[in-house]
Amino acid sequence: MRALIIYSEHTRKMKAIVQAISSAIRKGGDDVDEVRVGRGESITSLYVYDLVYIGSPVLGFWGGKFPGSLASYIKSCSGLEGKKTAAFVTPRIIGTTRTLRRIMKTLEEKGSIVMAFRTIKSLSEARDFGNMLSRIADSG
Repeated sequence: MRALIIYSEHTRKMKAIVQAISSAIRKGGDDVDEVRVGRGESITSLYVYDLVYIGSPVLGFWGGKFPGSLASYIKSCSGLEGKKTAAFVTPRIIGTTRTLRRIMKTLEEKGSIVMAFRTIKSLSEARDFGNMLSRIADSG
Protein backbone atom coordinates (compact mmCIF):
# COMPACT_ATOMS: atom_id res chain seq x y z
CA MET A 1 0.00 0.00 0.00
CA ARG A 2 1.06 3.57 -0.57
CA ALA A 3 0.19 6.20 2.03
CA LEU A 4 0.51 9.97 2.20
CA ILE A 5 0.69 12.06 5.37
CA ILE A 6 -0.32 15.68 4.84
CA TYR A 7 0.42 17.88 7.82
CA SER A 8 0.68 21.43 9.01
CA GLU A 9 3.69 22.07 11.20
CA HIS A 10 3.25 24.92 13.64
CA THR A 11 5.46 23.26 16.24
CA ARG A 12 8.58 21.11 16.16
CA LYS A 13 6.60 18.41 17.89
CA MET A 14 4.37 17.84 14.84
CA LYS A 15 7.34 16.93 12.60
CA ALA A 16 8.55 14.39 15.19
CA ILE A 17 5.05 12.93 15.46
CA VAL A 18 4.74 12.60 11.67
CA GLN A 19 8.13 10.88 11.50
CA ALA A 20 7.11 8.43 14.26
CA ILE A 21 3.85 7.60 12.46
CA SER A 22 5.68 7.20 9.13
CA SER A 23 8.28 4.94 10.69
CA ALA A 24 5.62 2.66 12.21
CA ILE A 25 3.74 2.44 8.89
CA ARG A 26 6.97 1.63 7.00
CA LYS A 27 7.77 -1.12 9.51
CA GLY A 28 4.37 -2.56 8.60
CA GLY A 29 5.58 -2.85 5.00
CA ASP A 30 3.85 0.14 3.43
CA ASP A 31 5.34 3.08 1.52
CA VAL A 32 4.79 6.54 3.00
CA ASP A 33 5.26 10.02 1.57
CA GLU A 34 5.01 13.18 3.67
CA VAL A 35 3.79 16.62 2.61
CA ARG A 36 4.27 19.61 4.86
CA VAL A 37 1.67 22.21 3.85
CA GLY A 38 3.03 25.68 3.30
CA ARG A 39 6.36 24.57 1.86
CA GLY A 40 5.39 24.99 -1.77
CA GLU A 41 4.36 21.35 -2.11
CA SER A 42 2.60 20.62 -5.35
CA ILE A 43 1.15 17.14 -4.76
CA THR A 44 -2.55 17.72 -5.31
CA SER A 45 -3.45 14.55 -7.20
CA LEU A 46 -3.91 11.82 -4.61
CA TYR A 47 -5.03 9.08 -7.00
CA VAL A 48 -1.72 7.20 -6.61
CA TYR A 49 -2.21 6.85 -2.84
CA ASP A 50 -4.27 4.13 -1.20
CA LEU A 51 -4.47 5.93 2.14
CA VAL A 52 -4.25 9.60 3.15
CA TYR A 53 -3.60 10.86 6.68
CA ILE A 54 -4.00 14.45 7.85
CA GLY A 55 -2.18 15.92 10.86
CA SER A 56 -2.60 19.32 12.47
CA PRO A 57 -2.10 21.27 15.66
CA VAL A 58 -5.18 22.65 17.39
CA LEU A 59 -5.29 26.43 16.88
CA GLY A 60 -7.27 29.36 18.23
CA PHE A 61 -7.59 30.91 21.66
CA TRP A 62 -10.39 28.50 22.52
CA GLY A 63 -9.13 25.84 20.17
CA GLY A 64 -11.34 24.21 17.62
CA LYS A 65 -9.48 25.49 14.58
CA PHE A 66 -6.86 24.13 12.24
CA PRO A 67 -4.67 26.08 9.81
CA GLY A 68 -6.47 27.62 6.87
CA SER A 69 -3.55 26.62 4.65
CA LEU A 70 -4.23 22.95 5.49
CA ALA A 71 -7.96 23.32 4.80
CA SER A 72 -7.21 25.01 1.45
CA TYR A 73 -4.70 22.32 0.54
CA ILE A 74 -7.17 19.51 1.26
CA LYS A 75 -9.85 21.29 -0.76
CA SER A 76 -7.47 21.69 -3.71
CA CYS A 77 -6.62 17.97 -3.83
CA SER A 78 -8.24 15.57 -6.26
CA GLY A 79 -8.59 11.84 -5.77
CA LEU A 80 -9.96 11.76 -2.23
CA GLU A 81 -13.30 10.34 -3.33
CA GLY A 82 -13.80 6.94 -1.69
CA LYS A 83 -10.27 6.97 -0.25
CA LYS A 84 -9.57 5.74 3.28
CA THR A 85 -8.33 8.60 5.44
CA ALA A 86 -7.38 9.33 9.04
CA ALA A 87 -6.90 12.50 11.05
CA PHE A 88 -4.69 13.31 14.01
CA VAL A 89 -4.04 16.43 16.05
CA THR A 90 -1.69 17.63 18.75
CA PRO A 91 -4.10 18.72 21.50
CA ARG A 92 -4.79 21.81 23.54
CA ILE A 93 -6.80 22.00 26.72
CA ILE A 94 -9.85 23.33 24.89
CA GLY A 95 -11.14 22.65 21.38
CA THR A 96 -9.33 19.44 20.45
CA THR A 97 -12.46 17.45 19.65
CA ARG A 98 -13.90 20.33 17.65
CA THR A 99 -10.71 20.54 15.56
CA LEU A 100 -10.81 16.81 14.80
CA ARG A 101 -14.45 17.13 13.76
CA ARG A 102 -13.66 20.02 11.44
CA ILE A 103 -10.82 18.13 9.77
CA MET A 104 -12.97 15.03 9.37
CA LYS A 105 -15.82 17.12 7.93
CA THR A 106 -13.42 18.66 5.39
CA LEU A 107 -12.26 15.17 4.38
CA GLU A 108 -15.80 13.81 4.15
CA GLU A 109 -16.88 16.78 2.01
CA LYS A 110 -14.21 15.64 -0.46
CA GLY A 111 -15.78 12.17 -0.48
CA SER A 112 -13.23 10.33 1.65
CA ILE A 113 -13.99 7.71 4.28
CA VAL A 114 -12.50 8.62 7.67
CA MET A 115 -11.38 5.32 9.17
CA ALA A 116 -9.52 6.60 12.25
CA PHE A 117 -8.81 9.72 14.26
CA ARG A 118 -6.65 10.40 17.27
CA THR A 119 -5.27 13.03 19.60
CA ILE A 120 -1.52 12.50 19.89
CA LYS A 121 0.49 13.88 22.80
CA SER A 122 3.67 11.80 22.65
CA LEU A 123 5.93 9.92 20.28
CA SER A 124 4.83 6.60 21.77
CA GLU A 125 1.19 7.49 21.01
CA ALA A 126 2.29 8.44 17.48
CA ARG A 127 3.98 5.05 16.99
CA ASP A 128 0.87 3.28 18.31
CA PHE A 129 -1.31 5.25 15.88
CA GLY A 130 1.08 4.41 13.02
CA ASN A 131 0.86 0.72 13.91
CA MET A 132 -2.94 0.94 13.92
CA LEU A 133 -2.92 2.72 10.53
CA SER A 134 -0.67 0.00 9.16
CA ARG A 135 -3.20 -2.63 10.25
CA ILE A 136 -6.00 -0.64 8.60
CA ALA A 137 -3.95 -0.57 5.39
CA ASP A 138 -3.41 -4.33 5.53
CA SER A 139 -7.10 -5.03 6.12
CA GLY A 140 -8.36 -3.34 3.09
